Amino acid sequence: MSTPMIKLEHMSHAYTDENGKTVYAVKDISLEIQPGEFVAIIGTNGSGKSTLAKHFNVLLVPTEGTCEVCGLRTDDPQHVWDIRQQVGMVFQNPDNQIVAAVVEEDVAFGPENLGVPPEEIRQRVADALERVQMTIYAKHGPHLLSGGQKQRIAIAGILAMQSRCIVLDEPTAMLDPKGRQEVMETLHQLHREGITVILITHFMEEAVQADRVMVVHHGELKMDGTPRSVFTHVDELKQMGLDVPVPAELAVRLREKGVPLPEGIITKEELGDALCQ
Repeated sequence: MSTPMIKLEHMSHAYTDENGKTVYAVKDISLEIQPGEFVAIIGTNGSGKSTLAKHFNVLLVPTEGTCEVCGLRTDDPQHVWDIRQQVGMVFQNPDNQIVAAVVEEDVAFGPENLGVPPEEIRQRVADALERVQMTIYAKHGPHLLSGGQKQRIAIAGILAMQSRCIVLDEPTAMLDPKGRQEVMETLHQLHREGITVILITHFMEEAVQADRVMVVHHGELKMDGTPRSVFTHVDELKQMGLDVPVPAELAVRLREKGVPLPEGIITKEELGDALCQ
């Protein structure tokens, strides 16, 4: 068995509110994510999904239980930099992640801080920009790029660090449909290359594209399975305040009206095929 990329055992994260009361942002979560998986994490605002993700990159450490990344415990300060080299994070606002005035300098920032030799940095930057299809923008100022292009630059910066896992916290929330599509295509390409992708999203059409979907509600892991197994629980997801893919909900409602449709429909293509029988 290979070592899990991420392994949580009864992990909780609590803080104290202004009244001195203990509040759990994440409560008693146990899970494993294997190298090369594409996982989507969904939940309403305040469900704890971002708090959960911040443990994968040691931005937070558990208050109870354990979090291991590549077999290293996150609560050991000696492991912090090793873990952050393996797991990179991309955040919601593309502008908050750009540190340099030129694209290639921004992508080089991480490897420079690791002390990588200049010749190797140049090679890593060129490779990373090629992998996110941004080579032609190497000499551009990042402020001239679209939101989707800026997010691809943020991803390139993680690739230049030779990270094995990318955690993205609602990376498409501030983008237009074209930018969202660019980012998703990039993530699928990296997944094909064997990189572990963990995507926090509130867009169900993005979650459907993952291998595995986790549903977090009030800090607890409520569902974990394939998109097909999760999104057929239409009413349960609705009760948690979540959207479901429109085809999945339509299929359920049509079935209730007596239209004979197979179980497990989650894409518009599947719904179309079933209705045209």
